[in-house]
Amino acid sequence: MKHIMIMLSICFAMVIGYQQTTPAMESHTIQEVTVQEGDTLWDIAARSAGSSVDIREVVFEVKELNNISNSGALTPGTKLKVPVYKSDSPTRAMDYMAQN
Repeated sequence: MKHIMIMLSICFAMVIGYQQTTPAMESHTIQEVTVQEGDTLWDIAARSAGSSVDIREVVFEVKELNNISNSGALTPGTKLKVPVYKSDSPTRAMDYMAQN
């Protein structure tokens, strides 16, 4: 019984630790951008994603917001709704200060 309690405690501690170290999805707003010559969904997503956001998730959201069924060529001049991610993370503030 004692071993089971120890194992449960360790599992509980691991779950709590994981939740505290896993970044939550950052808040975002929606912005409209105009597709430029040579732009791809990946390019557009990379410009709007925060550094802790997976670009694949942003590409998926851009496709959902604009009812795009494939990732083929975009037509220049097309207006797309794009999520713009923001973070007030202290880590990012420190990164910014270190770079400047």
